[in-house]
Parts: sequence; C-alpha cells; structure tokens
Amino acid sequence: MASSKTITDAPAMEFSADRDTMLAEVTAAARVSESKSTQPILTHLLLDASGTGAVTITGTDLNRTIRTECPAQVTTAGTVAVPSQKFLSYLKLLPSGPVHLKGLANDHVQVHAGKSKTRMASRAASGFPTISTPPANSVQLSSRVLRTLIRQSIFAVATADDRHLLKAALLLLRPDRAGMVATDGHRLSFVVVPDDGIAVQGVQKSLLPRECLTDLLSLLSSTKEEAVYFSEDDATLYFQIGPRLLSVRKLVGRFPDYEAILPKGMPNSMVLRSAELMSSIQRVLEFSDERSNGVKFHLADNTLKISSSAPDRGESEETLAVSYSAEPITIGFNGNYLVEFLRTIGDKGSMRLSLKDSISAGLLVPENLSGEFQQQYVVMPMRI
Repeated sequence: MASSKTITDAPAMEFSADRDTMLAEVTAAARVSESKSTQPILTHLLLDASGTGAVTITGTDLNRTIRTECPAQVTTAGTVAVPSQKFLSYLKLLPSGPVHLKGLANDHVQVHAGKSKTRMASRAASGFPTISTPPANSVQLSSRVLRTLIRQSIFAVATADDRHLLKAALLLLRPDRAGMVATDGHRLSFVVVPDDGIAVQGVQKSLLPRECLTDLLSLLSSTKEEAVYFSEDDATLYFQIGPRLLSVRKLVGRFPDYEAILPKGMPNSMVLRSAELMSSIQRVLEFSDERSNGVKFHLADNTLKISSSAPDRGESEETLAVSYSAEPITIGFNGNYLVEFLRTIGDKGSMRLSLKDSISAGLLVPENLSGEFQQQYVVMPMRI
C-alpha cells in the first residue's frame, strides 16, 4: 500500500528551537544579507542543522559574513537556505514559544509555531558561498574597550566613495592600550583606551571598514559577552563575540600617516564647558550657509565670539567668556564637524580648544574623562 506522504514532504532537515532565541540570532545574521542582488543566494540565510544541539545561521554579502548559532533540538540533520528578510519578518510575527522548522525536498521549508503553519520557498544550500574559517591564534579584546573606540571614531570615517581607504578606521593594538584613528580628509579623530590585557607585541595595525564598525556596534550592543576575539589572515578580519562570528574582507592600501597630521606647537588655547560650546554652535548653525555649514570663531580679550551669516537665512552670534589674552585670531570651521564630535563626548565636563593661527587646523581635547579614554580631534579650517 502506497504511503499517503508524498516524496516532496520527506524532511531534508528538521529541528525545533525557541522563537525568541532564534529571532535574536536571525536578526544578527540578516543584517549582512542583501535585500536585492544579482546573486539571489545572497538574499538568503544558510540554516545548517548538521550538528547536534544547535543550528548554525549564516548571512553574507561576500564582503561581510555573520555566522551564529541557535540552540535547537535537531531531528533530521541537513542544510537549507531561506529568504533572509521574509524569514526574519515572519519570525517577528510569531508568538514566543517553540518553532518547528522542516526543510522539504522540493525547495520549500515548513514553519510550524503554535496555531500557525507556513510553507515558504527556499534554495538549495549547495549554492551558498563557502565561508572562510578564522586562524587559530586570536587577540582577546574587551568588549567595552572596542565599543568605546568605535563609538568615539565612527562619525569621522569617510562616507564618500572616492575616498576608498578613508572609509575605514585604523585599529591600533599595543600591550597596554588600544587606539583608533578615523579621518575623512577634513577632520581626524584619534582615541586611546588604556588596557593592560592585550596580548600583542609592539604595535598591531588593522584597517576596519566602515560597515565592519557598524556591524560590531550592533553586535556589541546586543550581547552581554565581555570579550571579543580578534584575528586576521591575508584577506579577512574576524571578530568572535560569543556564538557570533563576524568576518570582513580587508581593504587593500595604506592608511594616511595620522601622526604627521596631529598638530604640534599650539600656543593659543582656552577651556570651555562642552555643553555650552555645543549649544552655542548649534544655535549659530541655524543661520549658516546650508552647503558649507560654516561658522566663524573670533578670539580676543578673554572672549570667544561664534557667528555665522547667510543672505537667505540671516545671521547669528554667540559670545562666551574664556581665559585668552594672546593675539586675536579669526578662523572658520564646519560647524557640523564640531557638533558631531561634541555629541560623542556628551554634555559633561570641559573641552580645550587649541589654535595656532587663522589658517591652521584646530585641536579639540576633552579635559577630564575619568581615565576611560583620551581623545584628540583635529578639524581643518575653512574659508568663510
């Protein structure tokens, strides 16, 4: 007697997992999968239930890959590629509780949760790109340290496509501290976080693409893991955060000599409260030219005047009391560049502004940050 179960319903893979746990890991992996691609497989996640006790979930756009694990009860080992955004959207709509997923032999998957049973199209796992494996040796970094470095740097990373190597930040690892440099050619941020636990010799330098930085911030904000294991080979950077592995293709080229850019010999300086400086710049920016966002700083006789004007917007001036008795200086800056940096510092404490003259870069340095990190921020002047 023939079985009532057709060959198309024979399970190619079958497992059960907790919906909330799976949603967290699918969300992590789906951030690097493409929504549209000339290679349809890149819009999919690879679900691999070939092991025991867990399902491996992988997303990639070929430049970045996130591979993670979700605890599961595996009934039938196997692999399948599911549409990334559709699968993620559907998981979000399911109630908490167990989710039962079955890969069928006819390039479909069946998802059963509570009263819901759904069948969606899938793809053969054989078409999914081969994912590289990190080398055995890695450097353990503090999650807090790495998060601080990225948070204080990412705003200064270039976004324009014509600045290829500037669309990355330079990670600097030493035995007693970690640092990061970011520049878009108009400003430069250099931040250092003390850390005595970095097992490197000398200075280890690595370029982290902007997308890598945003991925790391997302992964670090959604985990309680205190350590990140960083390694690299000739082509790829690897970051292991608990069960999640972020792999990023390296950029090829040489980062600018940041030490030559950091200004030296800045005879004219003053200290201002960070909140007061940011508020003044923001108000003046409302009346600056929309294209340049230029603001003018005029220093003289213990007074800093911040001003802007535009024919179609009006004009504005703020006056701040400072300790300054050197020669008068008038200099222009992109006000947005100043505000973006000040936002990363917050409204506590004070900021030291140092200037050489009206045509040289300005230097902003936070006065006191309780030893959490040290930062120098260089802003090129502009003609206004």
